[in-house]
Amino acid sequence: MSFLVVTLGFTLAISSKWAYSYFGLSSFEQIVYHIKVPLEGTNTQFIFGWMKKCLLPGIIFGLIFSWTNGFMAKIILLFCCIYGLCQIHFFSYVFDQFKKTDFYDKNYIDSKIISPDEKMNFIHIYLESMETTYAKKEDGGNSNDDLLPYLTKITKESISFSQNEKIGGARVLTGTGWTTGGIVASTSGLPLIFSLKHKFCKDKVPFMPSVKTLGDILEKDGYNRVFMIGSDATFGGRRSYFDQHGHYDIQDTVSLKEEGILDKDYHEFWGFEDDKLFEFAKEKILSLSKLSKPFDFEMLTVDTHHPYGYQSKTCKNLFKHSLSNSIYHTDENLKDFMEWLKKQDFYENTVIVIQGDHTSMAAEYIHDTYSSNYDRRVWNTFIHSRVKPVKEKNRDFTTMDFYPTILAALGYQIKGNKLGLGTNLFSDQSTLTEQFNADIVDQQIKRKSDFYRSLM
Repeated sequence: MSFLVVTLGFTLAISSKWAYSYFGLSSFEQIVYHIKVPLEGTNTQFIFGWMKKCLLPGIIFGLIFSWTNGFMAKIILLFCCIYGLCQIHFFSYVFDQFKKTDFYDKNYIDSKIISPDEKMNFIHIYLESMETTYAKKEDGGNSNDDLLPYLTKITKESISFSQNEKIGGARVLTGTGWTTGGIVASTSGLPLIFSLKHKFCKDKVPFMPSVKTLGDILEKDGYNRVFMIGSDATFGGRRSYFDQHGHYDIQDTVSLKEEGILDKDYHEFWGFEDDKLFEFAKEKILSLSKLSKPFDFEMLTVDTHHPYGYQSKTCKNLFKHSLSNSIYHTDENLKDFMEWLKKQDFYENTVIVIQGDHTSMAAEYIHDTYSSNYDRRVWNTFIHSRVKPVKEKNRDFTTMDFYPTILAALGYQIKGNKLGLGTNLFSDQSTLTEQFNADIVDQQIKRKSDFYRSLM
């Protein structure tokens, strides 16, 4: 019995430290969220890593301390649990739940929005974990290798908001540091922070019912809406969000297999690789362009997902790290896709936004490859915006500011240039992180708010 108790304790302690290193967890709120939402479609690759780096050492420690009596084993378990809870920032999370904030009450804005007379098509490309770190040092990034030659080129040619004079991007705050959180932030202007009492994000269970999102606005204005990803959209509550806010046609591994576009037994990485995703996107966008209404096409890549990315048969092995090769191949796929778009007759009438969903969770890769003091930000590129920015560089902003900024790029007028907790970056209005210290904003949005929970 002592062996099992000690093994459990050390496995839990080692797992807590490993999880932050492997997943690059940004906060305990992220753990709470994934406990509460569906996990269908999870990539099971991490299980083997956990068994090797956590379970096996836990068993070894269990054997080493197998001589202990029952009382001593329980003491070891207790200390391991306390250590593990400290590692995942549990106690700071609990502390925040006892501190109320009126930050949301004072700063959440539901503004009047005026639709443009001429509706532009919209293509929204979320590049998995795409951060400015991957740009070359002379361009504002922290890479010695030229991982993103094409994305760098079009970003320099287009509108791209930055915290400095070079390529830069958005801060990631609590509740926005993983895929669903990043998507919700950039389309609703809110972080995604669920309490332990919150209901699961499943079909027909309300997901942010009192919040007006980008999808809601474009649906009201008659856009045809599609969300396409190379995995199961159910994972992380993405299906619930895009279904309830815009009633998107969700094109994922499930629907594409049902339609016969993918073989029923096909599975690569999280579902299917980006080589296929970009080809499917071309076909879908082409069909949307032939309809009478404007379209909103949202897509999310997957090949640069932590911890090692995915390397398809066409991925070149040019760099030391496998994830670097995946990043470079994503750039190649993006170039092919964009060059195809440029040849289409609807291209000039289409606003294109390319952004990361969040900064990378590949903690080991980031630690081993880049400088620890580099200011990591989320990439952003705006093409064919209907408006020009008052100030494009030397801004401080978060992914929540992308929500009103995207609407402005599409030609929408926003009273006061603020929506949710976001600010239209094309305007001269200060963002919340320009008004307040970013650490203060992050601290406040984590605290208990009855107003915020009413929106959820």
